[in-house]
Amino acid sequence: MMTTKKRLRAIGTLGVIAAAGTLLTGCGPPGEKEARQGEQLVQAGQFADALGPLKEAAQILTAAPGPQQSKVWNLLGLAHHGAKQFDAASEAYARALKLDRNNVAADYNLGCLRMDQGNLPGAIDYLTTYVALRARDVNGYLRLGAAHYHLALERGGMQHNVLMEAARHDYEMAERVGVSAQGPNALGVIELQRRYPNADSIKTAARDFQLALERDPHFWPALLNLAIVEQQYLNQPRQALENYRKYLAIDPALPHAKEVEKTARQLDLQLRITITPEPREHQAAPPAQNVAPPTNAPPSRPKPVTVEPPPVKAPVVATGPPPPEEAAVSVPAPTPAPPPTPPPKAAEPSPAPAPAARAPVVFPAPQSPPVNTSNSNKAPVEMAVAAPPLAPPQKSFAQAINPLHWFSGKSKTVEPPGGGTPGAEPPLAPKGARYKYPLPVILIPGDRPQARRWTEEGAQARQEGRLSEAVRDYQQAVRADPTYFEANQALGLAALDAGDSRTALEALHRALTLRSDSADARYAFAWVLQKRGYYEDAAKELDKLLAAHPEEVRGHLLLGKLYAEKLNKAKLARQHYAKALELDPQNAEAGAIRAWMGESR
Repeated sequence: MMTTKKRLRAIGTLGVIAAAGTLLTGCGPPGEKEARQGEQLVQAGQFADALGPLKEAAQILTAAPGPQQSKVWNLLGLAHHGAKQFDAASEAYARALKLDRNNVAADYNLGCLRMDQGNLPGAIDYLTTYVALRARDVNGYLRLGAAHYHLALERGGMQHNVLMEAARHDYEMAERVGVSAQGPNALGVIELQRRYPNADSIKTAARDFQLALERDPHFWPALLNLAIVEQQYLNQPRQALENYRKYLAIDPALPHAKEVEKTARQLDLQLRITITPEPREHQAAPPAQNVAPPTNAPPSRPKPVTVEPPPVKAPVVATGPPPPEEAAVSVPAPTPAPPPTPPPKAAEPSPAPAPAARAPVVFPAPQSPPVNTSNSNKAPVEMAVAAPPLAPPQKSFAQAINPLHWFSGKSKTVEPPGGGTPGAEPPLAPKGARYKYPLPVILIPGDRPQARRWTEEGAQARQEGRLSEAVRDYQQAVRADPTYFEANQALGLAALDAGDSRTALEALHRALTLRSDSADARYAFAWVLQKRGYYEDAAKELDKLLAAHPEEVRGHLLLGKLYAEKLNKAKLARQHYAKALELDPQNAEAGAIRAWMGESR
């Protein structure tokens, strides 16, 4: 249960402005008592209780001057807003503006309300008016930057770039007029949102997150963002572990606490392991490298989880509805707080661009906007977008591993459907080499609607044979929301069709992190591993597939091939071929398989 004080901090964004001064002073006209009582209840977060006294005050003050009535109607809007009665809140705020056009608090509150309703263009209109009239209020710029940022995630092409630059400008203005942790955190997230972030971009983002923490050491979005960047992009696992622990120490109930705790444990274990070579005759086998990655899929929902910033003394700007514990505005916490999904992985002070990023950073997603001295936050509004139809590539895989190719004396190297540019692939792994599984990472939800749109475009491009465009579209989808399983799987399959096994392995591994029971993703991952020469790892992945899906004929066929040709385990090969024939006795290649089995006796 939240203490009153903690609750107040969590909803503090609801109305920084209307409460800039006491509503009414001294003993005075009728309705003052009711108005003051309603204001106190709003500030205490008791929105439903505040409705009665404020409605009564508004009725009593019908003959009072416009500005006085406007203040009461603004408070009434806050009460409705906090009670999640958005339509009533909108009417009350509009009434406040009609009674007094100079009541800029109502402009601000309407901007926050529009964000809660998912109407980002409307929010931008009201917030732009507000910052024009209150150019020295940091909260206005923070909130406006959040609106521009989230709208940019929904748009593509030139419009996306223009809106993202507008968000950057808003946050830079916030830095000029005031000091907050939200501003630099948001700028760091935007830096990671570059289409092709390089090592310099990642270092700049890390410095922004560090600056946010200098201003507020307990601002968890920046702390989590910094840890993720250190682990995934800067190759600084010890610093990352330290910051994960600091994050967990702030409050065990923070969003993503379970995932962070699991990742911290695994990272700690990896840092403790040291391999000491011994004489060859006594040398122990190297530790298994196939460490099962943590399950990062959101508990019970496919839709993005909102990352809300920690309680802050002043309003926070979140790129979307405001975070819970902020004063007037909420700042985005990256693809963690909005989940920014930066692409590259920066190496230390290396000038070369880092490889494509695998996980997002924490940008708090939009939440309830701040309005008066108290604001409630709600999860970011998610547009209802149907999942795009993905081209079914599994069929191509089944054809690619047709047993006939193995027994007919033809080349044993089977190229994925679509081929691939000869020579573009890295050389086959050395004999006995093991695949180095990526370190477990926290995949933080991002902009699911935008990810769906990119995935749909990728599916269309793939169906039309434009593989390079399909891969780029799917990569954009993964950056928009790294927790979107369909985008990760589609990227892996498209990359395989395009002959890019490295990207395919990374994407399919992420997909399995999100949905470990997916037969298609597990089979595709194993298929790419064997194609690259990681035969033992491919066999282990196929064992996992068959343990969960024992009737997967393609799994038995591929595992039989590995045991027969690469791992010299003819007995196991026969078992899997026999099982495949039992499950599908009419298989087109049944004759070739039986012939091999007869010859290998």
